[in-house]
Amino acid sequence: MSESETPVPASSPAAQPIEPAADQGADQPSPSPAAAAEENGPAPEGAEPIAQTDGAEPAVTEQPAEQPSTSAPAADAEPGAGQTGERTGEHAAEPDADQAAEQPSAQASAAEPTASEEPAEEDAASSTGAAAPSPKPGRPGPKPAAPGPRPGAPSPAALAAKKPSAALLPVVPPVTEYDAEQIAAAKAFGTVAEDGAVTVQDGTQVRTVGTAGEADHDAALEPFARAYLDLVAFLDLTQTTLNAPEHTQNELNRLLENLRKNMKEPKVVGDIPALRARAAELREQAKAKIHALEAERASQREEATRRRTEFVESIEALVATDPEQISWRNAGETMRQMVPTWKQMQTDDVSLDRPTEDALWKRLSAARATFDRMRKQFFSQLDAKHAEAAQIKEDLIARAEAMQESTDWGPTVRAYKGLMDEWRRAPRGSRKKDDAQWKRFKAAQDTFFQARNADLHETEAEQRQNLEVKEALLTEAEAIDPSAGVDQAKKTLRSVQDRWEEAGKVPRGDMRRIDERLRAVERAVKNAEQEEWRRTDPRTKARVEGASSQLHSAIASYQEALDKAVAGGDPKKIAEAEAALEARKEWLAVIERSARDLG
Repeated sequence: MSESETPVPASSPAAQPIEPAADQGADQPSPSPAAAAEENGPAPEGAEPIAQTDGAEPAVTEQPAEQPSTSAPAADAEPGAGQTGERTGEHAAEPDADQAAEQPSAQASAAEPTASEEPAEEDAASSTGAAAPSPKPGRPGPKPAAPGPRPGAPSPAALAAKKPSAALLPVVPPVTEYDAEQIAAAKAFGTVAEDGAVTVQDGTQVRTVGTAGEADHDAALEPFARAYLDLVAFLDLTQTTLNAPEHTQNELNRLLENLRKNMKEPKVVGDIPALRARAAELREQAKAKIHALEAERASQREEATRRRTEFVESIEALVATDPEQISWRNAGETMRQMVPTWKQMQTDDVSLDRPTEDALWKRLSAARATFDRMRKQFFSQLDAKHAEAAQIKEDLIARAEAMQESTDWGPTVRAYKGLMDEWRRAPRGSRKKDDAQWKRFKAAQDTFFQARNADLHETEAEQRQNLEVKEALLTEAEAIDPSAGVDQAKKTLRSVQDRWEEAGKVPRGDMRRIDERLRAVERAVKNAEQEEWRRTDPRTKARVEGASSQLHSAIASYQEALDKAVAGGDPKKIAEAEAALEARKEWLAVIERSARDLG
């Protein structure tokens, strides 16, 4: 059962302990506080249960894991007037039923919520009652009548009829049948004296555990042996409980308390040292789980401290940002969410120790005060800058409006460009004022450029006519064939070029396209002229003929050297002579082709 579930009332049948027979002697163990409370009738709703006073195995207290801390000073709750008491009554409006789970961490560290101890008492009473022997088990005695229901609260009868959501600890059901061998083995540890006293061998000592009303000693030992086997079953269920994957610290504390009460000089007959050894092992397992939970809680507290510290540092980093670079809208929203975020962390995380939380909250409060002061100073300076920017832009608007009727297109365009540069360099004002001033400045420019564009439209119409003329000239130029005669090609091209210049300007978008086409024709004519000159140049012919004559002489010389090498039979010389001869022949072939081209 988790800490948030409602404990079963003492009057609920599901949680009632097994009561001893009405004729049990004075040697039976005294009833537990829960059993005593049950005998006295159900406690009034909201009453504090009886505090535990047993000294052996003190329960390790656990602070509730989901408690919001109230350490943040109330006066620093939210920026703005009328909010100084926001954190003071942070927990005052919580419902009474939730106060046990919503107390500050300082109260939780002093003691466990007493409501969580009542189920432990009930379980201890149940287990103790189950382990107590009864020579003649009988039916439970009549219960006192339950008081009438109070207005607004469920009656004890309604609570008794309501099935609990989960048991705090499995209660050993009364077992009516045990294996005969198990009962006999347990009886071996007990004896019955002549006066009816039932004793048990408890390690090195012999204890009296009760009295027998039966003449048959073997029959007198049986209820005590069964009580021993009930304790064995109780330890089995305890082991099953410890094997569960998850526990709360309160559940483990209650389990330890049940072990302590049930194993303190049990009034049973059986191998009690073995029971104690197993109970000690179970206690160690429970303590190990408690230590693990405490370590986990310490880790959670460390993680919560880290998260809170990172949050505080993020606020401090925001406050440390250059006022000129900070986004005041986003920063203001962040500061408005500072306190709600802190409260949510208090709710979601485990509670921190008071000094740490107070120190972090003081840092947050100081950061918020610095932010408010910085924002006030920044916007005061910003208002002064906006006024200065507005005056500068008024001067620019006046100059722009003075030129809007000009028809001197070139200089005025450059002047407006200069005004635009000055506008961009001018300081920024408030958005509303800037937008209004920009509209006036832009209107003056638009007046000028609309007049200029109307004039340009007339010019563009004339340029489109010029484009048609030049495209016709391009068609004529591209029909020139330099191979038919270079002189005629040059004459036709010069005529086209003269008329091209007379045609005038064309639209800017077509200028490069048509110029490239004319340049291509000019390059073709020029290349043809250069090729004709190279082919008919006398100096070129003379150089070709001289080179051809030299190569013929060289070929004859290398042929003679090859013949000598063949006659001498030297392979190396033969190879060298053949390579040299072939190279000269290739050179001669190239020269002769050039001579044929020169014609």
